Amino acid sequence: MQESPFQIVIAEDNAADVVLVREALKAHRIDCTIHVLRDGEEALAFLDMADSERSEKRIDLLLLDLNLPKRDGEEVLKKLRSTRHYAETPVIVMTSMDAAAPEMKNVIEIASVCFPKPSTLDEFLNLGEIVRELLNKESHTRPMKPSGDAEGMA
Repeated sequence: MQESPFQIVIAEDNAADVVLVREALKAHRIDCTIHVLRDGEEALAFLDMADSERSEKRIDLLLLDLNLPKRDGEEVLKKLRSTRHYAETPVIVMTSMDAAAPEMKNVIEIASVCFPKPSTLDEFLNLGEIVRELLNKESHTRPMKPSGDAEGMA
């Protein structure tokens, strides 16, 4: 039986950043299904559904923008950390905020990685390597296929 791809959730309202994330995953040949959530309320609802006993949804990694509409990314991150099934899920916080800013202190303490949104495509493509490292660390029994391809699912 073939392994299912990794399930990556992107909570990001900027469509251009979603495209860049997809490109970074594709460039690093990460076999994944992507779920895009456009605002904080959508992200919170997805977490509730995924954490329910009957859900078939799985979250292997969350890529989280802090500046989401309706509910902010920090609230989404705290909700994830309080779930029964996904409290230990790796989270990459993507932000244009300075990581040294006082409001970033709590976020950095509970996220796996803080990824400052870069200004060039090459810098953004580095996100794929960070994702690969986190997924490999979290899942030694599910090796990534070297020829895998990122595919999108909104």
